[in-house]
Amino acid sequence: MVVDDGLLIENIMRWLPYLTFLLSIIFYNNYKKYSFYKYFISHILIIIFFEILDRIYFGINNLKLFDIYTFFEFNSFALIYYNLLKDKTRINILKGLVLVFNLIYFLLYYFNFYIFYTVPIEGVVNSIIVILFFIELLNSESILNYKKMLSFWLSVAFLVFYLTTVPFWSLYYSSIFATRDMFPIIYYLAVVFQLIFIYGLITCRKTEDLY
Repeated sequence: MVVDDGLLIENIMRWLPYLTFLLSIIFYNNYKKYSFYKYFISHILIIIFFEILDRIYFGINNLKLFDIYTFFEFNSFALIYYNLLKDKTRINILKGLVLVFNLIYFLLYYFNFYIFYTVPIEGVVNSIIVILFFIELLNSESILNYKKMLSFWLSVAFLVFYLTTVPFWSLYYSSIFATRDMFPIIYYLAVVFQLIFIYGLITCRKTEDLY
């Protein structure tokens, strides 16, 4: 029997968030006192919720569904970093980015250009937010133990995913290569994204106090 590699990696991508969520519940007691953690769980639940909707309504206005997902995905992501950042200046930059993105989102939604621009813009904005966290981490004593921090691995996952998908979505929505043949690239990136989450959840345990 011939296995379609694209279909296989897509199925792995769809099921990995369930494993991430399961592990986040298993290790909940280790991180429940950290406010960012509950928003991380919410972020994973949003991924799962829209994945289920995509399966239910497959082929029925999925572009619209993906656009709605982008709004919730971005804002749940922003809440994670609102609770991770400590420097007031960086928090204010985060607030400004959230305000600008949501304003752009609703303006583009009103003019029916939403998904063609919001997805690449989201990737850029999210990457900037993660970089703000890394700058703060580099200027803290915790940099000596960064590999033991769950927040570090979450940030690596987010940066790898969002930064690398910006050129993909920009090219796709600009119609330079408007074909789904390249979508396995996104599937592989999403798998790596979740695997880094899983690695962090399993290996870091109770070390977040370092930050």
